[in-house]
Amino acid sequence: MRIPSELHGESLYRGTRGRHRPTQSWRRVIRLSIVLALVVVVMRQASRPGVYQMFFPEPSQPGAVNVARTITPSTNTSAPTQISDATGRRTGLNTVDSDISSGLTLQARQRFERWVDSTSEDELILALATWLRGELLPAELDDSLLVGRPADAAILAVMIQDKLIRLAKDGTVWRAADGAGLYSTLGMHQTNGVRFQALLHQRAAPVVAGVLPLLQQPDVYRGKSLVAQGEVVRIEKISSPANLNHRCKEFGINSYWNLWLMPEDASRRPWMVVVSDLPTPLQSLTHLHAVNQTPTSETDPSASQSDPNKVVFPVSSPRPVVEVAGEYLKRLSYQSASGAELTPVIVGHIRSYRTNGNPTVSAAISAAEPSNADVMQTDDEVPLVWIVVGSAVIGVLFSVWVFWRTSVLNRQLRQRRDRRRVTLGMAIATLAAAMSATSSASGQSLSDLLPGYDRPRMESIAENIRPSLANPGFNVDELAKLVFRMDRLSETVLKERLEQSADEPVIGDAVAVDDTVVESQTFTVGSNLQEYLGIDRVEMLRVSPVNGYPRFVVARGSSQGMSSGDHVKGVAVSIRVSGMDKMPGFLLDVAGRLGWQPAQPASPSERVLAMQGIDLGRLAEVDLLDRKPLSESDSPVFYPMIGAAAKVAVHLSDSEDFGKSVVAMRQNATDASPVELLQNPTAFTGQWIRLEVEAVRITRVAVQSEQRRREIGGDAYYEIDAIGDLGKVQLQIEVPDGEPVVMENRYPVTIVTREVPSFLRHSDDADGRLVTTLNRAILVEGFFYRLWSYDSDFMKQRGGKQFAPLIIAGVFDDLRPDSDDPMGVHAIGQIAAFAVVGAIFGAIVFHWVTRRGDKESRKRRYG
Repeated sequence: MRIPSELHGESLYRGTRGRHRPTQSWRRVIRLSIVLALVVVVMRQASRPGVYQMFFPEPSQPGAVNVARTITPSTNTSAPTQISDATGRRTGLNTVDSDISSGLTLQARQRFERWVDSTSEDELILALATWLRGELLPAELDDSLLVGRPADAAILAVMIQDKLIRLAKDGTVWRAADGAGLYSTLGMHQTNGVRFQALLHQRAAPVVAGVLPLLQQPDVYRGKSLVAQGEVVRIEKISSPANLNHRCKEFGINSYWNLWLMPEDASRRPWMVVVSDLPTPLQSLTHLHAVNQTPTSETDPSASQSDPNKVVFPVSSPRPVVEVAGEYLKRLSYQSASGAELTPVIVGHIRSYRTNGNPTVSAAISAAEPSNADVMQTDDEVPLVWIVVGSAVIGVLFSVWVFWRTSVLNRQLRQRRDRRRVTLGMAIATLAAAMSATSSASGQSLSDLLPGYDRPRMESIAENIRPSLANPGFNVDELAKLVFRMDRLSETVLKERLEQSADEPVIGDAVAVDDTVVESQTFTVGSNLQEYLGIDRVEMLRVSPVNGYPRFVVARGSSQGMSSGDHVKGVAVSIRVSGMDKMPGFLLDVAGRLGWQPAQPASPSERVLAMQGIDLGRLAEVDLLDRKPLSESDSPVFYPMIGAAAKVAVHLSDSEDFGKSVVAMRQNATDASPVELLQNPTAFTGQWIRLEVEAVRITRVAVQSEQRRREIGGDAYYEIDAIGDLGKVQLQIEVPDGEPVVMENRYPVTIVTREVPSFLRHSDDADGRLVTTLNRAILVEGFFYRLWSYDSDFMKQRGGKQFAPLIIAGVFDDLRPDSDDPMGVHAIGQIAAFAVVGAIFGAIVFHWVTRRGDKESRKRRYG
């Protein structure tokens, strides 16, 4: 039976559809499954926060490097070595810590010091250069020094180096006087030198330094062992000139390298390190090009005139990062595009470096050691971290003991050096002068510090004074002159005189004022004297009687005015004692400025400050320093306020009176903003405020004065550079002879604190690190001090100074979320992954149901 062609074609068509449709559908299912599987993989990866680190990187860690090379021969130099000294200080010699550990006796160390101090520069250079060459000290020197052990010679070498470094002229271009310190330090840091290892064992552990502390406090860090870190922006090869001083030729330094670094502390100010040896991979950078002119890059420092002994090698980005350990020599003056600049100079050796993606250095390392080209540094294991922490604690305790012992020995040494032989005639004259002085002045007399105010003049001032505040009958101008003299004397000198004698005070003696005001009266100084003395009024206070005699104190007038119940404290000079004449006996003392603590403070923050002994009368004077740099005028309030803020954090939960005052102060804290502090700073002076900022850099500032150290409760404080939110406010800063500078969105804020909270420290930071960079949102509570000004590169280019709010902080809160996944990326990724898997199963089920329905439909249709 023949089938019609039209039916045959239809039958063939249907048969073809029946055979190939399931195959095409399964292919689509397979492709869909593969795509969805890839989506699942991507979403699973999206649930891991580490995926986003390439877009939002954390601050780089010293261990996270591409290819790192360490050239220091010691056993553990993969990370910067931090100093363990809790005080962060050493004496003028670099060997204090090593002297004790190496067993150097006190007599030997004193003998070394005397020899170094009394020996000429030429002899010191000869002795040091001879020893560095691997030879023994010259016989005549060895006999006089009695160097008994090899370690003693290394200690002596460091002492010599310290003296030669201090001969350098700070703040100038290279001078002839700098040669001894420069070449001796280069010779001591030659990594292939025979004495290099011996010197490493006798040096104090170096501190990671920063540009700003070295520029601001050069005398503190001169000759100290430091570590400089940064990107190499330029390399200079310096050939020693042919006419080099013969003293420096002793060290055999024919050439050395200047490396200009861009620091990693966000200062954007280049600094220089000088090394005698340059590793081979870094020398590969010098094979690319050599020019004798200054690079044009804005980040490169400008050189002076062309020097035939200098060859300059600019380094293009990406630049390698180096870590140089050495000693701080001086601040070097150089010419830049913006004029004369200063940069700190550290002379030493390259301790480690990393390629930082530089292809030239990477290729040089690969060519030298191909097997190590892809080595990655890993983080330290936990046991090593605990070892480091334990060692740091032991080092801190040991260093505290060393510092105390050294201070005692140095004091004894100074006393012995001050002894002088005098002739008999001089001794008799001195004894006669002392006897004559004793007859008219006691050990606590201030007569010699008050020229023109001898005992007769003081008696004449107090002669006609009556014990009545309403009508005392004294000459205001004459008393104001004595008040002016007393106000010019330092607190330290006054306290020293007060402690010299416990005898009954006489006229002209220093007497203590530490009492409560019974009543007070203000008197105006004559207009002719106000401008000359800087005092417009004096205040006569009646305080508690002494041995039944009324006591009155005349002092400089306070801006707030003293009232009954206020507490005053200070040192005065006695000008009237009991029984001075036939008039009723009373005591009269004259002081310059008295510390004032009101009986009823105006705010809880002032109560806390008063309980810490801070003179609240000076707060009004702080406002007069608005927008000025920090100076000595700030010291009487600035340093005690740092100590007070630090004690606030300690007494947060204290049940005593001070603790209760702290709680009340924090409850009444003002939520301030940078705009409010800039618009009306005087309204916030001395007030406890709360402010949200973003911390970007922490700088350690050393404090040298013993009095200021006692006031803050430590030998240093920390300056935190932060950024505050201006909101929608646009700020204009007037610049002399220029267009106003417009700032918006963010504005700098400066925070000062005695202690940095642990969450603001990097895990690898030690107590000695001078500068730390970070990026952390924090909530700060502290006393607002004032607006202060400082130099910044941004404002300097526009002809002005940067000013910012200065907050003395005591309490910090971390504004980072507690969760490891604050944005919920992990949860979102998990939900998306389950949704995709569900969609895949849903698509499979839908396809299976649809296919089953089609099959049933075909069966019903075609039987």
